[in-house]
Amino acid sequence: MTEHTVKRTFNSQLGTGIASFVLCFILACILWPIWSLIMKSIFSSLAAAGLAAVEPGTAGELMGVMVEGSFFWMVINPWIWMTIIMGNYGKTHYTTKQPHAGLWYSVVALIAGLLAFFVIIGFIGIWWKPFNLALLLTPKTAAEVELAIMGWGAANFLALPVIMTQIPFAALFHKWPFAGTSKQPTEGWGVFFFSTLAVVIVWIATVIPHFIPFSVNGQSVVNPPMGSWATWVAFCQAFIFVFLIPAEGGEGYPMKLFTQKQPYMGIVGFVIALAAGLIVPPIVRGIIAPLDLLPGAPVDLAVASIILTGVISMLFWHHLFDDYPSAQLVPNTAARVLIRLAIWVVLGAVLGVIWLKIFTIVPFGANNLGMGYPTMGVLAGQFAFLMTLLFYNTFFDKWPLVYKERVRVGYKETVANLKEDLP
Repeated sequence: MTEHTVKRTFNSQLGTGIASFVLCFILACILWPIWSLIMKSIFSSLAAAGLAAVEPGTAGELMGVMVEGSFFWMVINPWIWMTIIMGNYGKTHYTTKQPHAGLWYSVVALIAGLLAFFVIIGFIGIWWKPFNLALLLTPKTAAEVELAIMGWGAANFLALPVIMTQIPFAALFHKWPFAGTSKQPTEGWGVFFFSTLAVVIVWIATVIPHFIPFSVNGQSVVNPPMGSWATWVAFCQAFIFVFLIPAEGGEGYPMKLFTQKQPYMGIVGFVIALAAGLIVPPIVRGIIAPLDLLPGAPVDLAVASIILTGVISMLFWHHLFDDYPSAQLVPNTAARVLIRLAIWVVLGAVLGVIWLKIFTIVPFGANNLGMGYPTMGVLAGQFAFLMTLLFYNTFFDKWPLVYKERVRVGYKETVANLKEDLP
């Protein structure tokens, strides 16, 4: 018979985590330039007429949102749908061997994201000019370029409601009311369509007003949430950080302190995260405002960036370090969760300040290495690293630092192994 044994390059949990972190950072520095150059080439061909009709600054802005949009739609959104909502259904359909399974599922994700863009934005674009696919992909005049920039900006940040709305259906509500009602992928499709309805509502209410101004006879008919995009994003990052805690190392807390039954757990967790979104950014703002970490930029942009680094610290500690310390090292649940929380906050603060100081020299931050490819900037740039580590852990199972080796075992060994696994 054939079984799988897990082989690790580093026996230490922390060693594997540190090596994985370094590997993912290096990969992000390599993969983003490649992605950006390929997408720039494609969009430059499609939008050639529009790019030629505007001044270089506007042309660069259009190219930037186009390339950014390709990443948001083909990488960020499908990872959430396929991993968080669908539980990586179908990843090992053809093979369990890595990197083959990871490569296969990465291709599926890219195609799924592309199809979703054409279906969702294409449908809306039938009536909304800024979302018209022909205008988004092939603008021909300066006026169309301006509309395309608006449309891409709003379309790209559908990713924010996807993160804020769809992940909580799993992290807080544990896929209630669909969990356990049917087998995959039916259960996942139920969660997907139900949560997508919430995504669209949040997107229309909070994102579109920031990117597409509406006015009647000179009178504005929308109020962008919290007055500015930077302030709104800071709220969003604090909200995301807290609602992720129960699922990313918090072992169900803090909402388990109040109830352990759904949907009440989800409601409590949502309220706690909402309160954190309102309370945490002003606290962080008061601490970092005197430091002037981003000269010339709104202070809330630095606030949003540092809290986002806290989110990423939580995620890489969960995915790369396997929620160190384990229950074997720290048996007490409260102590274990509080230690992890301290790690996330300290790492988020330290790495957040470091990122603000180095993002201008990082290839996926604001340094195009003289090759002219669009970069992601202080906020979106962090997602280039984040998505690299998320794909590495969930699609590729930490290959090549961790891999499964097929071994042949005899009947007696197999029976012995089964007995050991019995309670």
